[in-house]
Amino acid sequence: SALIAEKENKTKSQNIRYEINISIPGINIDDFSITTIIGNLFDNAIKAAAECEHGWIRFSLTQTGSYMNIVIEFYFGNIIENNGEFTSTKNDKVLPHGIGIKNVRKVVSNLNGQIDFSYASGYFSVKAELPNYS
Repeated sequence: SALIAEKENKTKSQNIRYEINISIPGINIDDFSITTIIGNLFDNAIKAAAECEHGWIRFSLTQTGSYMNIVIEFYFGNIIENNGEFTSTKNDKVLPHGIGIKNVRKVVSNLNGQIDFSYASGYFSVKAELPNYS
């Protein structure tokens, strides 16, 4: 919840419209993994939405059976994709960029989950399904 609160505060401070829905009985995934997934996805959404005049973010964390569903949708400006990999559009070339999504994919795979990225007409959606049972 601290991570979500921090991302919500960052979203508010940048005047980005947002909606957060959390309806899950508990998280049975290690802190490092869940933080890697949610943190990277939310940071990318905030960056993209901040670059748009009417940017927005919708985030949900729900449970269906024994699976946790993470969905983040947002309005974006510029997406660069090469051979199924997304390329960073960050202007700061000193720091390494573009590793966040790779880390998310790796963590989801290590948890035996699934993740789907889709985009069209200024709308980007990420849907992850992760085993979440004790």
